[in-house]
Amino acid sequence: MAGYMRKLNGYVYDGANKAYAALANGIFAEIGANGVVAITAAGDMELRVEEKTTLWGLPAVVLNVVIAGDKEQYFVENDLGDIENDLTWDGANYTCKVGDYVRMHRPLIGEQLIMTVSAETYAALTVGDTVKPAVGGSVAKKS
Repeated sequence: MAGYMRKLNGYVYDGANKAYAALANGIFAEIGANGVVAITAAGDMELRVEEKTTLWGLPAVVLNVVIAGDKEQYFVENDLGDIENDLTWDGANYTCKVGDYVRMHRPLIGEQLIMTVSAETYAALTVGDTVKPAVGGSVAKKS
């Protein structure tokens, strides 16, 4: 998975917590007892599908935040490190390692993000659909 924030109301990032598990860029995460993990329960945040597209050749959706929700769920957007000197860097598969600090942002109403999704999720969504963060860090259509 991959993704990043496209429009922000404020550049406030949490970078004080370490990853308890490997975390790909562009997933929803939460702060657990031992550190940051992909979300373990569906979120109450709601996002509207603005566009279906691709990101680094992978199926992706552009999402507008319409309800921020009460659960503290964050969108992982790690600093990409030393891209110029790291010949192994792969933007489509950038992952924060266990024990590394996680750069993440709690999405606010009016903000926009882009994230890759599975082919199945991509096929199930249409522009205008509402989605919520899903277990594992991706999104699922609101039922």
